[in-house]
Formats: sequence, structure tokens, C-alpha cells
Amino acid sequence: MRRFLLSLMVLSLVTWSTALYLALDVKHPPAFSLPTRVVLPTATATLTASPPATATPTPTVTGTFTPTMTATSTATATPTLSTRVLAIQAVMPGVYVAPTLTPFPFGITLLPAPPQPIEPLPDATRQPPPYEGWISFESDHPNVIYATPWEARQVVEASQGQYHRTMDGASSVSFAFEGEGLRIRYVAARNMGIFQIVVDGVVIDTIDAYALELSYPGTQVYILTRGAHWLELRGTGQRNTASEGQVIGLDAIQIYRGSATTLILPPPVDTSVPTMQPQPAAGIQLVAAPPTVQPTITALPPAVVNISLVIAYDENGNRAVDPAEGVSGISVRVVEVGTNRVISQAFTDSRGFAQLQVVTSAQARLVVPYFSEVWDIPNSRRGGNVGFTLLLTPGNQPGLIP
Repeated sequence: MRRFLLSLMVLSLVTWSTALYLALDVKHPPAFSLPTRVVLPTATATLTASPPATATPTPTVTGTFTPTMTATSTATATPTLSTRVLAIQAVMPGVYVAPTLTPFPFGITLLPAPPQPIEPLPDATRQPPPYEGWISFESDHPNVIYATPWEARQVVEASQGQYHRTMDGASSVSFAFEGEGLRIRYVAARNMGIFQIVVDGVVIDTIDAYALELSYPGTQVYILTRGAHWLELRGTGQRNTASEGQVIGLDAIQIYRGSATTLILPPPVDTSVPTMQPQPAAGIQLVAAPPTVQPTITALPPAVVNISLVIAYDENGNRAVDPAEGVSGISVRVVEVGTNRVISQAFTDSRGFAQLQVVTSAQARLVVPYFSEVWDIPNSRRGGNVGFTLLLTPGNQPGLIP
């Protein structure tokens, strides 16, 4: 009986304890009601009422970790750093690479300009190509093309005894050639007009052919680039105020063509470019300045001088060098003034022609010892081309000249 009553008391105590716990915890849902977790996102505001309930919904936060995938996508932009590294440039201030001269091949002769032609020149009609040096294309050469018919005139004083002329002041003549130097022999007289010299479509000179007496002068030597060129002599239809007409006359076209070992390098042309100078402001007075630099004497650089000489005996007394009048084997020298040092020497050929080339900055003279002839070279300090002619009287026969 006691055991029964004791057991009943224990069960009653357990029952009342459970009822009392449930009565005290009636405001909270039972812990085993797990199905309510699916609606927790809508009831998160009510969970702040008591601390114990906040512990149970925390496992649902694990679903919010899906946005962390955006962080991994941004990591793919890092390879752009390699492109930026390649864009870096290295700059070395103060580094200067000096230019170096390109040496010319061995045996090349440099000339500042073609040498002056010495009459008479070889006739291109009688000499087959290729041509080297100065060559004369007469007015009747097959390659000389006239725009309108030009009249041929036979005159002894002209080149090869003939020239061509036209009274049409607007006519022209053209000629194709290869060379590095050009010179035109034209006709000058009282009735001559004005014409232009055109090379490769560019007007390089305008010639007024008016003269008081009939003559056959030559133009200056025009320096050209090596290769093929196209020459035109164009009449302008104009004349000198003192001229009696507009006639144009062509005597010969003279072309210089250098050899394979000759290179013409003309000196640079100095061009002055005006620059604006700032004007001093009003009221400014210079009270002190650095000392004035005194000018010093600078030695002239050596210059290239081409010297040509023709020695001939005037057998017919016409005061001109004719064929077969040249004197060969005559010694010609170029000496420095003051020191009398010989800087170049040559001998005349069968035509009586000799050509010397010197490189010097001193005043020089041309000497023919056998005939005691001396000429000063006026432009030896600046370079250039000079020519001399020594005509002997008919009494000096070739047999008396060694």
C-alpha cells in the first residue's frame, strides 16, 4: 500500500511539474514545432521580443551567402594590370647620339660644280655614246626637236659653222639628255628677243639675247642632279626695249656628264630667314652687362678650285683657239703665294688643254714656267672654277716648243 501511494505521488509531482512549466512558458511556441521555420523571413520582427527565440532562426541565415559569388566575378578584372605594365616607356634624358659621317667609296672624286667647258667641245654627232665630260649637241642634232620650223644659218663664227633661228617669239625647242651640267650657246644680236630656259618643267633662267653686235655667247653652267632631264627653250614673246625684233637663235646645247668615279656636291646655299626681335620696354635702362666678346680671327677652311688652261699658237691671227692650234707637253703649275710651294702640276694634252684641281685656303697662282706667264687665281680662298687662255703669236712655231 505504501509503495502504491509513493508511486502515485511521484507521478502526480511529475504531472504537476510539467503543467507548471507549460503554464509559465505559454507565450512561446513549443520547441518541437519546426514547420514554423519556413515562414521565419516574414516573422523576423517578432523574434526581437525574447533572446531565447533568436537562437533558433539563425540557421536560416546560411541561405544569404549566395551573394558572395559577386566577389569572385570581380577578381577576373585583375589581368588588366599586365596591359598597363606594357604601356610603360623608359625615358633617358640627356642622352645624345652623335651623327656619323658615311664614307664615300675609295676613288670617288668630289667636285663642287662641273668644270667650265673649254671650246671647242667634242661634237656629239660625230662621237658615239656613252659620253663623258663636256659634249656639244649642235642645233641640227636629231634629238633637238623644234616646235615650229626653225631656219638654219651657216656662219663661220657659230659652233660647227651653223645655228638655227626663228622669228616666232612664242616658239620653243626641246631636248632630252642625261647629265649633271648644262650650258646653252645662243645667238645675240640687235633683233633678238627674250627666252626662258626650262629644265624638268622648272624655269631656271631667263635670257635677254639683245646685243649691239652679232655674237654667240654661252650661259652660265647650271648644276643638275645626276640622271635624265628634259630641256626646253621657250620664247616669251617679249623683247628688250632697244631690240628690233623677237628672234630666238640656238647655236648649241652643251652637256656635262661625270664619270662613275666623279660625284658633284654643290656647296650649301645660305638662306636668311627674318626673325622677330623683341623691342625693349619703355623706361628700361641697361646699367650693367657682361663684357663684350671680342672677335677672333678664324682660319678659312680649304676650298676646292678647278683650274683650266688652253695654250695655243694663233697661226691664222684671228685671236681665237682653232682646231690643231693647241700646244702639247707644256708644264703648268699652281703655287701658293708667299711660299711658292707647288700644290698641283700638269701638262697640256694634244689640244693644248690642261686641267688642275687644288684644295687650299691660301692665295694661289697659275704659272707656265716655259713662257714666264703668271696668273693670280682670284677666288682660290672660296673655291670655284676659273679658266685661262694663252695665245702665242704666229712666230712661235710648234717646232720651237719642246
